[in-house]
Amino acid sequence: MLYTWKDEYSVGVSRFDNHHKKLFDIANQLHDMMKSGKGAEVIEVTLRELVDYTKYHLSEEEKALERIGYSGIAAHKKAHAIFTDELNKSVQEIEKGRAQFVVVKVSKTVIDWLIDHIFGIDKKYTAEMNAAGIM
Repeated sequence: MLYTWKDEYSVGVSRFDNHHKKLFDIANQLHDMMKSGKGAEVIEVTLRELVDYTKYHLSEEEKALERIGYSGIAAHKKAHAIFTDELNKSVQEIEKGRAQFVVVKVSKTVIDWLIDHIFGIDKKYTAEMNAAGIM
């Protein structure tokens, strides 16, 4: 595995920890596909899965934060919006037939961003989520 989940990445909300773990799994699948020389069409399907699941996760996280009236929601949404713009640029590259050229960049970008986001932003919501009964 190229990207290893560590317990220190936990945000104290099992649902979102599971989302984060799945993102690690998809990124590792992409890495394995590249190593084994899979074709662009196979890689593209998994690359799109990574992008789509990332967007799904961000949306679900925002819904939960809105539901509890999270105090830092504006900054959180802004960080998500900036990253979603990056993902959309990657989708444009995929649609131009460049999946094999962007796969490593996208995988690394998602995982690097996710780790930074977990430590810099997500862990800030743990107390408020847990206080609202979301564990």
